[in-house]
Amino acid sequence: MKPVSRGVKEVNMVVKLLQPPVTNASLRVEILRRGYTTQSLYNFEIDCCKFIVSKRRNPIAKAIYNFLRLATYSNVNHSCPYNHDLIIKNMRFDEDLNLHLPIGKGEYVMKMYWKISNVLSGIIDVIMHITD
Repeated sequence: MKPVSRGVKEVNMVVKLLQPPVTNASLRVEILRRGYTTQSLYNFEIDCCKFIVSKRRNPIAKAIYNFLRLATYSNVNHSCPYNHDLIIKNMRFDEDLNLHLPIGKGEYVMKMYWKISNVLSGIIDVIMHITD
């Protein structure tokens, strides 16, 4: 994460695909309150290839996809197969971000478990602090 100005940060990331093409990818997401409980508020799994084709399949995943603005800041904007590296460039996080999920104020952890061909390939934890 790179600070751009006061209250604004940007993320750049390149995910190298070691064995392209990727034709089967899935993602399991858990959102839980940080430090209070191990019980998930949201827990779902999506088939990434089918999700890109029709985002209506999972409204929570669609809210997170729109929250992160992946269609704008990444090349993850088409369905499988992926024959190239996945790039997120200058994804901006500022005070105007709105996650449209019914959760209250506090600190949360979003855990993402990425599977390629049913093999766990990566785990990403995002810590969020939600205020007014």
